[in-house]
Amino acid sequence: MKVILAKSAGFCWGVQRAVEKARSIAMTGKGIVRTDGPLIHNRQMMETLASEDIREWDRNPPDDSTTLLVRAHGIPPARRKDLSDLHCNVEDATCPDVARIQGLIRKHARAGYHILIFGDPGHAEVVGLEGYAEEKGHVVSRPDDIAALSVPEPVCLVSQSTQLPCSYEAVVAETRRRFTNVKVLDTICQSTRNRQQELVEIAGQVEVIVVVGGVHSANTLRLVELASRYRPTCHIETADKLDPDFFRPYRVAGLTAGASTPGFVIDAVKKALDAI
Repeated sequence: MKVILAKSAGFCWGVQRAVEKARSIAMTGKGIVRTDGPLIHNRQMMETLASEDIREWDRNPPDDSTTLLVRAHGIPPARRKDLSDLHCNVEDATCPDVARIQGLIRKHARAGYHILIFGDPGHAEVVGLEGYAEEKGHVVSRPDDIAALSVPEPVCLVSQSTQLPCSYEAVVAETRRRFTNVKVLDTICQSTRNRQQELVEIAGQVEVIVVVGGVHSANTLRLVELASRYRPTCHIETADKLDPDFFRPYRVAGLTAGASTPGFVIDAVKKALDAI
């Protein structure tokens, strides 16, 4: 089978930065490194980091030889305060794109806006963003949620960094229909936009699309959603989950991956597709 691999597949710069930060701290040899929740949403990469003694914090009280790393998705201010009260070193691996959204939310909440956050309820990034709204945050996941809101104006609308632009546009339209005094901020990160745009371009050259990434990865799930609009789509975490029978009708496959999918996983999937 011929495989067209997306150039944007794999780690975005925010994920790469978080992984490099964890490894850099571990290499100093000055203590152990623990992450406050999964550093990124990819099981295979977390297992690789665990083999380097970079593991998710088990919530046992850390000592002063421990470095606790804030996950790439960010955390709410209250959680940050709790971590700062621990007797250990705390380092921040929040993606700078997410940190920018956090700052915008706090700024507008303090200026009197109620904050509407378009995103996946319960997702780590969204939970963190809502914390910066200082009790003025409202999470919405579809246009119908806007219609049901009863909040005072003005309102400020932001998006989780990894959402589909077309889905955000629908929420923006409904928000402007529902409210008079609205401020809309463009907070979908450029890495997400580039990855999604390249996927659309590849879809015109292939018969089937494979998306590689964690089942809990929001940006991966958006890629699956987008790919499914254009071609038959297969979402897998690892190469051993490929079903050769699924691909028998096809000769050309497109291959992309979520922003937290490591290169070694992508390489293994491409090799397996090449062999079909």
